[in-house]
Amino acid sequence: MSREKLSSRRRRALPCPGDEHPLIVLVDGHVAKTRGLTSSGVIVTDLKTALMEHTALVERYLGTVVSMDENQLIALNTALFRNGAFVYLPRNAVLAQPIQLIAVTTQGGYGTFPRNLIIAEEQSQVTFLDAYLTEADISEDLHVGVTEVVAKQGASVRVGTIHEFSKDTTGIVLRRASVARSANVQWVLGEIGDGYSVVEFGSRLVGEGSSSTSHAIALGSGRSHMDITSKMVHIGKFSESDTTARGVMQDQANAVYRGVTQILKGASGANGQQAEKLLMLSPESRADAIPMLLIDENDVKCGHAASVGQINEDQLFYLMSRGLSEATAKRMIVWGFIDPVLAELPLDGVRRAVESVLERKLV
Repeated sequence: MSREKLSSRRRRALPCPGDEHPLIVLVDGHVAKTRGLTSSGVIVTDLKTALMEHTALVERYLGTVVSMDENQLIALNTALFRNGAFVYLPRNAVLAQPIQLIAVTTQGGYGTFPRNLIIAEEQSQVTFLDAYLTEADISEDLHVGVTEVVAKQGASVRVGTIHEFSKDTTGIVLRRASVARSANVQWVLGEIGDGYSVVEFGSRLVGEGSSSTSHAIALGSGRSHMDITSKMVHIGKFSESDTTARGVMQDQANAVYRGVTQILKGASGANGQQAEKLLMLSPESRADAIPMLLIDENDVKCGHAASVGQINEDQLFYLMSRGLSEATAKRMIVWGFIDPVLAELPLDGVRRAVESVLERKLV
């Protein structure tokens, strides 16, 4: 029997009590509700509690993927973070239900600094969903968030994120994974707020045969600004990455999307692909797609595709000639543009949230 089949048979599914998924709700950085899990070696709780009850485990991994002083903002998060999520899966554990974190900011001017730590031991599987929301009428606020993922050999981790910041909120987010041999990390990002956002997410593909994918959708309106970077660093041999992004900007919104694939010396057999497409719905909106390939190894495969443009007038004319109003025709074109990425989103919760916001904004 192959090693893969043997590992699959040894995995144990761990349904949540009463089929209720683990849940952490933070309001202004403080825990408002928790529905954790501490059975069969699995630990799902808030990070503050984990620091008290699982000190050695947290200290062993915290700051190993994202250095606590990587830059000034990360150092600020390290110094001021109040809470976040802590997830630990032992070897061969499979968590059947997704873990969900909801963080709501109701008061501006104080800053929010969440930090999440996810550890998946060998051959384990977990899905983590987190949403960050700010009330529309809060005063100026700063959000600095950090998420670290440690995926050990053969582990599978899926992380889906929604950012819906208000127009007076500045959001700075760094999400990074360390991916060991034959492990896989999937990133899903929905950037749908009206504020100023700078987001970097991606993986360090350390082990041989490690892989990571990222799917990002950005919906900008008003005067929102979105600066998004997807960064995949190939270190291990035969590592693979695939990043896709779709952005729709309307009103005076603007976006910059950077796709970075870096293949270090020694990562022979690596394969990195990326594709970014951005659509502008008004003359005042702006979008830039910047693909980057940084390659220090010869025996690799890499590719990128990037495009920025407005709605095709021929398509619009064709639909309107069939009796559709201009607004309805534009909606159909936008849905057709964004649907290929929506259909690929592996997380239903993120997909439904993005679809709901798109319906609301495209009026």
